[in-house]
Amino acid sequence: MEHKAAIIGLIIAGAIWGISGFAAKFFIELGFSFIFILWLSNIFRFISVWFISDYKGIRHEVVTDTKELRMILLNGLFALFTPLFFLASLVYTTLSNAYFIAYTAPAWVLVGAVLLLGEKLTAKKVFGLALTVLGLFFIANPQSILSLDLGFVFSFIAALTYAGDIITSRELKDYPFHTVSIYANGFQAIVLTLIVPFTGTIPDFNIFGWEMLAIIVIGLLRGVASDLYYYALEKIEASTASIISLSELFIASVLAFLFLNEIPTRVEFIGYLVVLAGALIILLRESDIENFEYLLHVKHKH
Repeated sequence: MEHKAAIIGLIIAGAIWGISGFAAKFFIELGFSFIFILWLSNIFRFISVWFISDYKGIRHEVVTDTKELRMILLNGLFALFTPLFFLASLVYTTLSNAYFIAYTAPAWVLVGAVLLLGEKLTAKKVFGLALTVLGLFFIANPQSILSLDLGFVFSFIAALTYAGDIITSRELKDYPFHTVSIYANGFQAIVLTLIVPFTGTIPDFNIFGWEMLAIIVIGLLRGVASDLYYYALEKIEASTASIISLSELFIASVLAFLFLNEIPTRVEFIGYLVVLAGALIILLRESDIENFEYLLHVKHKH
């Protein structure tokens, strides 16, 4: 029963993430700044995470170890840069392109494990990496890569920071999810609040329209999605959870097709399929990623 509940929760989380990605692209096309969208939604995501933890009666653990606090803040920094560069990419490319490029992150986690941990390269892993690179080639096309198209560049940076988020999250596995999430989201909210006033991106709050209310609701729902995702990780294997979470890609792409008239070219569509195949191969590998804690010398006390 719990297994089924975890799968349903993951599907709901994927739907929330997909809808939020679509909404971000939609609001950007309406003229909202991606920095403002990220800031407002992040504040209410932080509120949502805090409320859920209080509702569940989860104790807010105080992190006193300096090294572990630095790791949490590093995780928060990666978690901030990922949506920042992802949303920036939406200004220059389609939602589907941005999603499939950003979701090459598992490949870069594997590269890190090979280079830094000595994880052995098998034919299966090499094939998964090769498919990922080939998929990127199809999506971006050679001209965009050589000209450093900003849509491709920002999406690719989002993939790299997403990989950093995955790695640092693994390092903090001995802490309750809500503790890490409160610290990380709070850190992001503070950083964005300090930056936003200097960007000139805050719209007139005297005209509080449905758009801002929608961004607030999305921020709250993203907190719910995070809780559902980490609940699922306690009940099912991480690789299974990651694969089910790919539903976000399809939901966002379908919404973009229906409401934003985004129709991928034949070559881009082939690239999507190739990237997806590479991701599945890599996600299903037996990974040594848990050993990053020894590489980074993080001492767990819990």
